[in-house]
Amino acid sequence: MLRTLGIVKGALLTDKQRHFLARRLDGKSVLEWVVRQMTDCQLLNGVVVVADEGKSGEIVGDLTPIDVPVFRTKAKDTMAMLNDTLEQFSTYSCLLIGCDWPFIDPTIFDRLVRAADLQIECDYSAFQFTNEIFSVGRPYGLFPEWYQAATLRKAAKKIDDPIYRNLPGTFFLDNQRNYNVELLPAPAALDRNDIRFSFDDEDDWDNIIELHDALSLDVLDCQKISSLLSNRDMNKKTFIGT
Repeated sequence: MLRTLGIVKGALLTDKQRHFLARRLDGKSVLEWVVRQMTDCQLLNGVVVVADEGKSGEIVGDLTPIDVPVFRTKAKDTMAMLNDTLEQFSTYSCLLIGCDWPFIDPTIFDRLVRAADLQIECDYSAFQFTNEIFSVGRPYGLFPEWYQAATLRKAAKKIDDPIYRNLPGTFFLDNQRNYNVELLPAPAALDRNDIRFSFDDEDDWDNIIELHDALSLDVLDCQKISSLLSNRDMNKKTFIGT
């Protein structure tokens, strides 16, 4: 059995999200950037990309590096998708990340896994911001969530609320009396509201290109991006999220 499996959420995406995943930076697709950041984590024992069945899943599968497995699911919500994946792969826990943004940092992933492992029978772990939890207005593609596999599977069998099924982390956050939840403060450099960390339109893609070119990095590191933006004269129309 694996200790912790990394799961890249390539399923249940919109057409716009799938189109974004195929965009290329330095010859690699956005999805490949995300996957490679995940495989660089020191505390993950494996990584899998979850994709839908059918043509939409084929797009994700074709963009996934050949050395990373792709698991196809018929799931109609995130909780079912996780449950299907955890039934297929034998693992004690999993770390879920989305595909919304290529600028992620493997050290953030490892920090969350380490914190969860230090707790006795931790059920769920995530980052907490100054005024909100990750799931309130924060993109899945930047910060991960940690789930204990057995707890998630039990929850998936009894929960029918569509909000909880699509945002399973909120179920554990709303029911902390019944579960062992570990919340970590978000890295100070990223606990801010003035940077757009998700992709919604072509202007956002232009931001990604400009940030990538300005940093000139082989690894797209969100903390370095935040530091850069904090110490330079920014064009608000280009960089500031509204």
